[in-house]
Amino acid sequence: MWRRYVRGIIVFLLCFLAIGSAVFADVGIEDEVSAYLIGDYETGEILEEYNIHRPMEVASISKLMSYLIIMDHINMGDVSLEDSIYIDKDIAEIEGSSLELEVGELFTLEELLKAAMVVSANDATYALAKYIAGTEESFVMMMNAKAKELGLSHSIYFNSTGLPYGELQNKMTTEDIFLLSKHILDRYPETLSITAIPFIEVPSRNYSKENTNPLLGKIEGVDGLKTGFTDRAGHCLVSTLMVGSSSKDGGFRLIGIVMGTESEEKREELSSRLMHYGINNYYKRVFANREKPVDKIGIPQSKEGVIEVYPIKDYSKVVRYDDKIEVDMLIDKNIQLPLREGDGIGRLVVSINGEVLEEIDLIVHKDIDKEGFFLWIIRNIGKLLFKLLKLVQSN
Repeated sequence: MWRRYVRGIIVFLLCFLAIGSAVFADVGIEDEVSAYLIGDYETGEILEEYNIHRPMEVASISKLMSYLIIMDHINMGDVSLEDSIYIDKDIAEIEGSSLELEVGELFTLEELLKAAMVVSANDATYALAKYIAGTEESFVMMMNAKAKELGLSHSIYFNSTGLPYGELQNKMTTEDIFLLSKHILDRYPETLSITAIPFIEVPSRNYSKENTNPLLGKIEGVDGLKTGFTDRAGHCLVSTLMVGSSSKDGGFRLIGIVMGTESEEKREELSSRLMHYGINNYYKRVFANREKPVDKIGIPQSKEGVIEVYPIKDYSKVVRYDDKIEVDMLIDKNIQLPLREGDGIGRLVVSINGEVLEEIDLIVHKDIDKEGFFLWIIRNIGKLLFKLLKLVQSN
Protein backbone atom coordinates (compact mmCIF):
# COMPACT_ATOMS: atom_id res chain seq x y z
CA MET A 1 0.00 0.00 0.00
CA TRP A 2 2.69 2.49 0.99
CA ARG A 3 4.47 1.89 -2.32
CA ARG A 4 1.35 2.98 -4.17
CA TYR A 5 1.27 6.22 -2.16
CA VAL A 6 4.97 6.86 -2.84
CA ARG A 7 4.45 6.30 -6.58
CA GLY A 8 1.53 8.73 -6.51
CA ILE A 9 3.59 11.38 -4.77
CA ILE A 10 6.46 10.94 -7.24
CA VAL A 11 4.12 11.24 -10.23
CA PHE A 12 2.56 14.39 -8.73
CA LEU A 13 5.96 15.98 -8.14
CA LEU A 14 7.14 15.16 -11.66
CA CYS A 15 3.99 16.69 -13.15
CA PHE A 16 4.39 19.77 -10.95
CA LEU A 17 8.00 20.20 -12.01
CA ALA A 18 7.12 19.74 -15.67
CA ILE A 19 4.42 22.41 -15.46
CA GLY A 20 6.71 24.71 -13.52
CA SER A 21 9.54 24.36 -16.02
CA ALA A 22 7.16 25.08 -18.91
CA VAL A 23 6.06 28.30 -17.26
CA PHE A 24 9.33 29.59 -15.82
CA ALA A 25 11.84 28.28 -18.37
CA ASP A 26 14.05 30.67 -20.33
CA VAL A 27 12.61 32.05 -23.56
CA GLY A 28 14.98 29.70 -25.38
CA ILE A 29 15.00 31.25 -28.88
CA GLU A 30 18.46 32.84 -28.77
CA ASP A 31 19.94 30.49 -31.37
CA GLU A 32 17.25 31.28 -33.93
CA VAL A 33 17.09 35.09 -33.84
CA SER A 34 19.43 38.05 -34.13
CA ALA A 35 17.77 39.68 -31.13
CA TYR A 36 14.58 39.69 -29.10
CA LEU A 37 12.92 41.84 -26.49
CA ILE A 38 9.74 41.77 -24.49
CA GLY A 39 8.75 44.81 -22.47
CA ASP A 40 5.99 46.46 -20.49
CA TYR A 41 4.51 49.26 -22.60
CA GLU A 42 3.19 51.37 -19.72
CA THR A 43 6.45 51.70 -17.76
CA GLY A 44 8.93 51.04 -20.56
CA GLU A 45 10.57 48.32 -18.47
CA ILE A 46 12.36 45.63 -20.49
CA LEU A 47 11.33 42.25 -19.08
CA GLU A 48 13.35 39.85 -21.25
CA GLU A 49 16.10 40.64 -23.75
CA TYR A 50 18.77 39.25 -26.01
CA ASN A 51 21.33 41.27 -28.02
CA ILE A 52 19.20 44.42 -27.87
CA HIS A 53 22.08 46.94 -28.04
CA ARG A 54 23.59 45.90 -31.38
CA PRO A 55 22.56 48.03 -34.39
CA MET A 56 21.12 45.83 -37.13
CA GLU A 57 19.16 46.10 -40.35
CA VAL A 58 15.47 46.64 -39.65
CA ALA A 59 13.88 46.58 -43.13
CA SER A 60 10.24 47.74 -43.10
CA ILE A 61 10.23 48.26 -39.35
CA SER A 62 11.66 51.60 -40.54
CA LYS A 63 8.08 52.48 -41.46
CA LEU A 64 7.33 53.02 -37.76
CA MET A 65 9.51 56.13 -37.91
CA SER A 66 7.96 57.17 -41.24
CA TYR A 67 4.53 56.75 -39.68
CA LEU A 68 5.51 58.89 -36.69
CA ILE A 69 6.73 61.73 -38.92
CA ILE A 70 3.49 61.65 -40.93
CA MET A 71 1.32 61.59 -37.80
CA ASP A 72 3.24 64.52 -36.33
CA HIS A 73 2.54 66.56 -39.47
CA ILE A 74 -1.14 65.65 -39.31
CA ASN A 75 -1.18 66.62 -35.64
CA MET A 76 0.43 69.98 -36.42
CA GLY A 77 -2.19 70.69 -39.10
CA ASP A 78 0.30 70.72 -41.99
CA VAL A 79 -1.59 67.95 -43.78
CA SER A 80 -4.91 66.13 -43.39
CA LEU A 81 -6.03 62.52 -43.64
CA GLU A 82 -8.44 63.64 -46.36
CA ASP A 83 -5.73 65.16 -48.57
CA SER A 84 -5.55 63.68 -52.09
CA ILE A 85 -2.13 62.49 -53.25
CA TYR A 86 -1.30 62.10 -56.95
CA ILE A 87 0.64 58.99 -57.95
CA ASP A 88 3.48 59.84 -60.33
CA LYS A 89 5.88 57.60 -62.29
CA ASP A 90 8.52 57.79 -59.57
CA ILE A 91 6.10 56.37 -56.99
CA ALA A 92 4.67 53.68 -59.26
CA GLU A 93 8.17 52.26 -59.91
CA ILE A 94 8.97 51.54 -56.23
CA GLU A 95 9.73 47.86 -55.71
CA GLY A 96 8.85 45.34 -53.02
CA SER A 97 5.63 45.08 -51.04
CA SER A 98 3.18 47.49 -52.57
CA LEU A 99 -0.31 48.80 -53.05
CA GLU A 100 0.37 48.35 -56.79
CA LEU A 101 -0.06 52.06 -57.36
CA GLU A 102 -0.39 53.25 -60.95
CA VAL A 103 0.51 56.56 -62.57
CA GLY A 104 -2.33 59.06 -62.50
CA GLU A 105 -4.23 57.52 -59.58
CA LEU A 106 -5.39 59.61 -56.63
CA PHE A 107 -5.44 58.25 -53.09
CA THR A 108 -6.17 59.96 -49.81
CA LEU A 109 -3.40 60.30 -47.28
CA GLU A 110 -5.40 58.03 -44.95
CA GLU A 111 -5.63 55.26 -47.55
CA LEU A 112 -1.88 55.35 -48.19
CA LEU A 113 -1.11 55.46 -44.47
CA LYS A 114 -3.18 52.36 -43.82
CA ALA A 115 -1.51 50.54 -46.72
CA ALA A 116 1.94 51.43 -45.37
CA MET A 117 1.17 50.01 -41.91
CA VAL A 118 -1.11 47.07 -42.76
CA VAL A 119 0.48 45.56 -45.88
CA SER A 120 3.84 47.35 -45.60
CA ALA A 121 3.36 49.03 -48.97
CA ASN A 122 6.63 50.63 -50.07
CA ASP A 123 5.02 52.67 -52.85
CA ALA A 124 2.45 54.12 -50.42
CA THR A 125 5.18 54.99 -47.91
CA TYR A 126 7.31 56.65 -50.58
CA ALA A 127 4.30 58.64 -51.84
CA LEU A 128 3.64 59.89 -48.34
CA ALA A 129 7.28 60.83 -47.78
CA LYS A 130 7.31 62.92 -50.99
CA TYR A 131 4.00 64.56 -50.08
CA ILE A 132 5.14 65.52 -46.58
CA ALA A 133 8.66 66.75 -47.37
CA GLY A 134 8.80 67.35 -51.15
CA THR A 135 11.51 64.74 -51.63
CA GLU A 136 12.33 61.48 -49.90
CA GLU A 137 15.78 62.85 -49.05
CA SER A 138 14.21 65.70 -47.07
CA PHE A 139 11.86 63.25 -45.39
CA VAL A 140 14.78 61.04 -44.35
CA MET A 141 16.43 64.08 -42.76
CA MET A 142 13.26 64.45 -40.67
CA MET A 143 13.45 60.77 -39.69
CA ASN A 144 17.04 61.05 -38.48
CA ALA A 145 16.31 64.32 -36.65
CA LYS A 146 13.36 62.69 -34.87
CA ALA A 147 15.53 59.72 -33.89
CA LYS A 148 18.01 62.12 -32.31
CA GLU A 149 15.20 64.01 -30.56
CA LEU A 150 13.85 60.76 -29.06
CA GLY A 151 17.29 59.62 -27.91
CA LEU A 152 17.46 56.73 -30.41
CA SER A 153 21.22 57.11 -30.59
CA HIS A 154 21.89 53.92 -32.57
CA SER A 155 19.32 54.47 -35.33
CA ILE A 156 20.11 55.65 -38.83
CA TYR A 157 17.84 55.90 -41.88
CA PHE A 158 18.68 56.15 -45.59
CA ASN A 159 15.14 55.95 -46.95
CA SER A 160 11.52 55.94 -45.83
CA THR A 161 10.70 52.33 -46.67
CA GLY A 162 13.51 50.15 -45.31
CA LEU A 163 14.43 48.85 -48.77
CA PRO A 164 18.16 48.35 -49.45
CA TYR A 165 19.81 51.65 -50.41
CA GLY A 166 22.68 50.38 -52.55
CA GLU A 167 24.93 48.60 -50.06
CA LEU A 168 23.35 50.47 -47.14
CA GLN A 169 20.24 49.65 -45.13
CA ASN A 170 18.39 51.41 -42.33
CA LYS A 171 19.63 50.28 -38.92
CA MET A 172 18.35 50.38 -35.35
CA THR A 173 19.01 48.54 -32.13
CA THR A 174 16.18 46.39 -30.80
CA GLU A 175 16.06 48.65 -27.75
CA ASP A 176 15.56 51.67 -30.06
CA ILE A 177 12.70 49.85 -31.81
CA PHE A 178 11.06 49.28 -28.42
CA LEU A 179 11.44 52.93 -27.41
CA LEU A 180 10.07 54.12 -30.76
CA SER A 181 7.09 51.74 -30.53
CA LYS A 182 6.29 52.91 -27.01
CA HIS A 183 6.51 56.56 -28.07
CA ILE A 184 4.13 56.00 -30.99
CA LEU A 185 1.55 54.26 -28.80
CA ASP A 186 1.91 56.93 -26.12
CA ARG A 187 1.40 59.79 -28.56
CA TYR A 188 -0.98 58.14 -31.03
CA PRO A 189 -2.92 55.30 -29.36
CA GLU A 190 -5.26 55.29 -32.36
CA THR A 191 -2.41 53.60 -34.25
CA LEU A 192 -3.72 50.25 -33.03
CA SER A 193 -7.01 50.78 -34.87
CA ILE A 194 -4.94 50.81 -38.07
CA THR A 195 -2.49 47.99 -37.32
CA ALA A 196 -5.37 45.69 -36.31
CA ILE A 197 -7.03 45.98 -39.75
CA PRO A 198 -7.06 42.41 -41.15
CA PHE A 199 -6.62 43.31 -44.83
CA ILE A 200 -6.51 46.14 -47.38
CA GLU A 201 -8.88 46.11 -50.34
CA VAL A 202 -9.19 48.29 -53.45
CA PRO A 203 -12.29 46.79 -55.11
CA SER A 204 -12.03 49.03 -58.19
CA ARG A 205 -8.92 47.16 -59.36
CA ASN A 206 -9.36 43.81 -57.62
CA TYR A 207 -6.63 44.42 -55.03
CA SER A 208 -6.76 42.56 -51.72
CA LYS A 209 -3.90 41.75 -49.33
CA GLU A 210 -3.86 40.48 -45.75
CA ASN A 211 -2.16 42.24 -42.88
CA THR A 212 1.49 41.16 -42.84
CA ASN A 213 1.40 40.56 -39.05
CA PRO A 214 1.27 36.75 -38.69
CA LEU A 215 0.05 36.86 -35.07
CA LEU A 216 -3.04 38.92 -35.84
CA GLY A 217 -6.05 36.66 -35.27
CA LYS A 218 -3.76 33.85 -34.06
CA ILE A 219 -3.09 35.11 -30.51
CA GLU A 220 -5.99 36.73 -28.70
CA GLY A 221 -5.43 40.44 -28.14
CA VAL A 222 -2.69 41.04 -30.72
CA ASP A 223 -3.40 44.36 -32.43
CA GLY A 224 -0.06 45.50 -33.85
CA LEU A 225 2.48 46.48 -34.83
CA LYS A 226 4.92 46.07 -37.80
CA THR A 227 6.76 43.47 -39.86
CA GLY A 228 10.01 43.75 -41.80
CA PHE A 229 12.12 41.74 -44.22
CA THR A 230 15.21 42.07 -46.36
CA ASP A 231 17.83 39.42 -47.07
CA ARG A 232 20.20 41.11 -44.65
CA ALA A 233 17.65 41.89 -41.92
CA GLY A 234 15.91 38.54 -42.05
CA HIS A 235 12.26 38.27 -41.03
CA CYS A 236 11.38 40.65 -38.19
CA LEU A 237 8.26 41.48 -36.19
CA VAL A 238 7.19 44.02 -33.60
CA SER A 239 4.02 42.72 -31.95
CA THR A 240 1.87 44.01 -29.14
CA LEU A 241 -1.12 42.83 -27.15
CA MET A 242 -3.14 43.68 -24.07
CA VAL A 243 -2.98 41.05 -21.33
CA GLY A 244 -6.20 41.32 -19.31
CA SER A 245 -9.02 43.79 -19.74
CA SER A 246 -7.47 47.16 -18.90
CA SER A 247 -4.57 48.75 -17.03
CA LYS A 248 -6.95 49.86 -14.24
CA ASP A 249 -8.05 46.27 -13.61
CA GLY A 250 -4.57 44.79 -13.51
CA GLY A 251 -4.21 44.39 -17.26
CA PHE A 252 -1.03 45.39 -19.05
CA ARG A 253 0.27 45.78 -22.60
CA LEU A 254 3.27 43.82 -23.81
CA ILE A 255 5.50 44.81 -26.72
CA GLY A 256 7.49 41.93 -28.21
CA ILE A 257 10.24 42.17 -30.83
CA VAL A 258 11.87 39.35 -32.77
CA MET A 259 14.68 40.14 -35.23
CA GLY A 260 16.46 38.18 -37.93
CA THR A 261 14.57 34.90 -38.21
CA GLU A 262 15.29 32.74 -41.24
CA SER A 263 11.77 32.49 -42.69
CA GLU A 264 8.21 33.76 -42.39
CA GLU A 265 7.27 30.49 -40.67
CA LYS A 266 10.04 30.91 -38.11
CA ARG A 267 9.09 34.53 -37.54
CA GLU A 268 5.55 33.49 -36.66
CA GLU A 269 6.66 30.55 -34.50
CA LEU A 270 9.31 32.41 -32.52
CA SER A 271 7.23 35.56 -32.09
CA SER A 272 4.38 33.41 -30.82
CA ARG A 273 6.70 31.71 -28.33
CA LEU A 274 8.00 35.05 -27.11
CA MET A 275 4.54 36.54 -26.57
CA HIS A 276 3.22 33.41 -24.86
CA TYR A 277 6.27 33.46 -22.61
CA GLY A 278 5.35 36.98 -21.54
CA ILE A 279 1.69 36.07 -21.00
CA ASN A 280 2.51 32.92 -18.99
CA ASN A 281 5.29 34.32 -16.82
CA TYR A 282 4.26 37.89 -16.00
CA TYR A 283 1.32 39.63 -14.39
CA LYS A 284 0.55 43.14 -13.19
CA ARG A 285 0.56 43.56 -9.42
CA VAL A 286 -1.25 46.62 -8.07
CA PHE A 287 0.59 47.59 -4.89
CA ALA A 288 -1.07 50.91 -4.13
CA ASN A 289 -4.25 52.66 -5.19
CA ARG A 290 -4.56 56.15 -3.76
CA GLU A 291 -8.36 55.81 -3.67
CA LYS A 292 -8.26 52.65 -1.53
CA PRO A 293 -7.00 52.37 2.07
CA VAL A 294 -3.94 50.19 2.62
CA ASP A 295 -5.05 49.29 6.14
CA LYS A 296 -6.59 50.53 9.36
CA ILE A 297 -4.44 51.44 12.34
CA GLY A 298 -5.27 52.21 15.94
CA ILE A 299 -4.49 55.64 17.37
CA PRO A 300 -5.70 55.44 21.00
CA GLN A 301 -5.78 59.19 21.68
CA SER A 302 -7.82 60.07 18.57
CA LYS A 303 -11.59 60.57 18.42
CA GLU A 304 -12.00 57.71 15.94
CA GLY A 305 -9.64 55.33 17.74
CA VAL A 306 -9.05 53.48 14.43
CA ILE A 307 -8.24 55.32 11.18
CA GLU A 308 -7.72 54.38 7.54
CA VAL A 309 -4.37 55.07 5.89
CA TYR A 310 -3.97 55.69 2.16
CA PRO A 311 -1.01 55.67 -0.25
CA ILE A 312 -0.16 59.11 -1.59
CA LYS A 313 0.06 57.74 -5.17
CA ASP A 314 -0.81 54.77 -7.35
CA TYR A 315 1.88 52.18 -7.85
CA SER A 316 1.82 48.98 -9.89
CA LYS A 317 4.43 46.87 -11.58
CA VAL A 318 4.60 43.95 -14.00
CA VAL A 319 6.27 41.12 -12.07
CA ARG A 320 7.05 37.45 -12.56
CA TYR A 321 4.89 34.79 -10.99
CA ASP A 322 8.00 33.39 -9.28
CA ASP A 323 9.20 36.71 -7.83
CA LYS A 324 9.50 36.92 -4.05
CA ILE A 325 7.42 39.98 -3.15
CA GLU A 326 7.33 41.73 0.22
CA VAL A 327 5.13 44.71 1.12
CA ASP A 328 5.81 46.31 4.52
CA MET A 329 3.77 49.06 6.15
CA LEU A 330 5.93 51.21 8.42
CA ILE A 331 3.93 53.57 10.65
CA ASP A 332 5.64 56.49 12.40
CA LYS A 333 6.15 55.81 16.12
CA ASN A 334 5.38 59.31 17.40
CA ILE A 335 2.23 60.48 15.65
CA GLN A 336 1.25 63.91 16.91
CA LEU A 337 -2.43 64.80 17.01
CA PRO A 338 -4.31 66.54 15.56
CA LEU A 339 -3.71 65.37 11.98
CA ARG A 340 -4.96 67.25 8.97
CA GLU A 341 -6.13 65.73 5.68
CA GLY A 342 -3.05 64.79 3.63
CA ASP A 343 -0.68 64.54 6.60
CA GLY A 344 1.85 61.72 6.40
CA ILE A 345 1.96 58.98 9.04
CA GLY A 346 4.33 56.40 7.53
CA ARG A 347 5.28 54.66 4.34
CA LEU A 348 4.69 51.53 2.31
CA VAL A 349 7.86 49.68 1.27
CA VAL A 350 7.73 47.36 -1.77
CA SER A 351 10.57 44.85 -2.19
CA ILE A 352 11.06 42.22 -4.91
CA ASN A 353 13.64 39.49 -4.54
CA GLY A 354 15.24 41.32 -1.64
CA GLU A 355 15.57 44.67 -3.44
CA VAL A 356 13.57 47.71 -2.35
CA LEU A 357 11.86 49.05 -5.47
CA GLU A 358 9.56 51.72 -4.12
CA GLU A 359 8.74 53.62 -0.93
CA ILE A 360 5.31 55.26 -0.90
CA ASP A 361 4.20 57.82 1.68
CA LEU A 362 1.07 56.93 3.64
CA ILE A 363 -1.39 59.70 4.49
CA VAL A 364 -4.79 60.27 6.11
CA HIS A 365 -7.74 61.37 3.99
CA LYS A 366 -9.51 63.39 6.67
CA ASP A 367 -8.78 65.46 9.77
CA ILE A 368 -8.03 63.39 12.87
CA ASP A 369 -8.60 65.20 16.18
CA LYS A 370 -7.67 64.31 19.73
CA GLU A 371 -10.32 62.65 21.83
CA GLY A 372 -12.09 65.03 24.25
CA PHE A 373 -12.13 64.60 28.03
CA PHE A 374 -15.67 63.15 28.09
CA LEU A 375 -14.82 60.60 25.34
CA TRP A 376 -11.65 59.72 27.24
CA ILE A 377 -13.69 58.94 30.37
CA ILE A 378 -16.22 56.83 28.46
CA ARG A 379 -13.47 54.79 26.72
CA ASN A 380 -11.56 54.16 29.93
CA ILE A 381 -14.72 53.12 31.79
CA GLY A 382 -15.42 50.72 28.96
CA LYS A 383 -11.91 49.28 29.18
CA LEU A 384 -12.26 48.89 32.96
CA LEU A 385 -15.60 47.11 32.66
CA PHE A 386 -14.17 44.78 30.02
CA LYS A 387 -11.27 43.84 32.32
CA LEU A 388 -13.64 43.23 35.24
CA LEU A 389 -15.86 41.02 33.07
CA LYS A 390 -12.86 38.92 32.02
CA LEU A 391 -11.75 38.64 35.66
CA VAL A 392 -15.21 37.43 36.73
CA GLN A 393 -15.36 34.91 33.90
CA SER A 394 -11.93 33.53 34.78
CA ASN A 395 -13.05 32.91 38.35
